[in-house]
Amino acid sequence: MMGIFDKFKKKKEVKRPNLIVFEKGNVDNDYANFELKIKPRISIDEDFPQEAYQLLAGRRKEMLGQIEEIIFRNYLDETSEDLSSEVGCFPDIRYFTGNYYVVYESYGFTYRDKNYRPYHIKNGQYRNVSYKGNERQESYLPLDSDEITKYYNIFIQVGLTGMESGQEEDYMSLDLVTEIASLEDEFEFEVLSHGVM
Repeated sequence: MMGIFDKFKKKKEVKRPNLIVFEKGNVDNDYANFELKIKPRISIDEDFPQEAYQLLAGRRKEMLGQIEEIIFRNYLDETSEDLSSEVGCFPDIRYFTGNYYVVYESYGFTYRDKNYRPYHIKNGQYRNVSYKGNERQESYLPLDSDEITKYYNIFIQVGLTGMESGQEEDYMSLDLVTEIASLEDEFEFEVLSHGVM
């Protein structure tokens, strides 16, 4: 039997990510923000096939579903051991509204060798740039090299809103990236960085 006070106890509401979709067009393809309330900026590399972009655009719900799990796990789940509990730290879970929107999307290619080192095309060759200490090192492979695998590279930046000043506004940006060898592969987004907006 329910105690007399049990019905007055309010269970704390868990914040889940909620996608805000802005309807206003982005005529100049600017970076979106909460104040502008425009559709995301989209960048597609010139050698990226339109059919590939259309197919990936058709999987956008799947991409955003995975991104929402990352947002929840890393920034909204109060039981997460990854969150800092120090006052004055950034990001502070108390300020998040749970709302997010897409700021920027980029579609291109990454080329990787058998050791998963990244290459890009420069002067008709694959080029890798790395550093050993302060020393810059470059290595090249021919475009017909069987050492290289071509990956579809998808970068998505989202903005998370917060109530730091008492009204909803931009609070944090979150950069995520995934690479897939084929257009049917599963997405595995990784967090590149987060920062103040």
